Amino acid sequence: MKKIFLLFLIALFAVSMVACGSDEPEDPATLIIQFVPSTSVDSALLTKVKSLEDMLEAELLAKGYDINVNISIGTSYASVIEAMASGQVHVGFLTAQQYAFITTEYPGKAEVLLTSVRNAYNAQIVDGAITNDPAVIIANANGTGYNASTTSAHKVSSYYSMLLVRNADYAQYQTGGLAALAGKNVGTQSQTSGSGYVYPSFLLQENGLKFVTGTPNAAAGEVKSTVIGGHQNSVLALLNNEVDAVFTFFDARAPHSTYTAWLENPANAGKTVIGETKVVALTTGIYNDTISTVSSLSDGLRDALADAFITVIATTPGAEALAIYNHTGYLKANDADYDGERALYKFLNP
Repeated sequence: MKKIFLLFLIALFAVSMVACGSDEPEDPATLIIQFVPSTSVDSALLTKVKSLEDMLEAELLAKGYDINVNISIGTSYASVIEAMASGQVHVGFLTAQQYAFITTEYPGKAEVLLTSVRNAYNAQIVDGAITNDPAVIIANANGTGYNASTTSAHKVSSYYSMLLVRNADYAQYQTGGLAALAGKNVGTQSQTSGSGYVYPSFLLQENGLKFVTGTPNAAAGEVKSTVIGGHQNSVLALLNNEVDAVFTFFDARAPHSTYTAWLENPANAGKTVIGETKVVALTTGIYNDTISTVSSLSDGLRDALADAFITVIATTPGAEALAIYNHTGYLKANDADYDGERALYKFLNP
């Protein structure tokens, strides 16, 4: 009787293990990855891109995943997104807004894996660590001794657009906040520029303001947008009193040849671009490109793939292959980081 009962328990345990194991998704035999490069791809670059297949396969095998990798070039971002939504492509290189699109229009179909990185500005570093607190970054950027330098020792996965004003006008924004921008003439970039127009538009909308191209009605919260070609040229226009404020990427005040003539003008002796301006506000983070996967991949494979990309891009052959996107490194990403991107997507697509 005891033997029968023991056999029953063993059988029950085996069934329960099978049931538990079925919760883990079955990974594909071939991992399909698609790129959509922003530049034309010649045969030499395509060869380098295809070389990633062997590199990724080797790294995945080292993690216990004996899986084939197939890399191809998509015809468009839309085609890659549709292929991911239908499960025909497992990994796609998407911009932050494209990730916002797929997670909004196809909820549950994709998850961000990695984000590309760039060097942090010193204003973003506090006690040896990155801060994402806008108030702290602004205070540091307006502080004595700040010079808009960056450091390769700290990497960030996003950047900002900033509202910049002249020192003489800063007090009114300290008192009135962004509302003080109503009726003003603000330098921007074209309407397709993320940091020069799109994200600033969202920031204004959140504060009851909006861009117009004609004479602004301050009472209606209107702000005139004056398009100025080039971010540094916008800062220069501010310094020359041609506009009341500018929206540009943080931090466009870093040393640049555009400022040489202004700095060498005897009338500006002893002045600096940073010393004559103040940062009033930052937009939500503008996230860098992503590597995103379909949600059906197992957590184990996703983790192994993330580690594989991080390892590969740190090698010379890997860096050369991924130069197709000008990526220099990756950080593991969280979906919640893209809440701002989804809010922006809904703002742009009501």
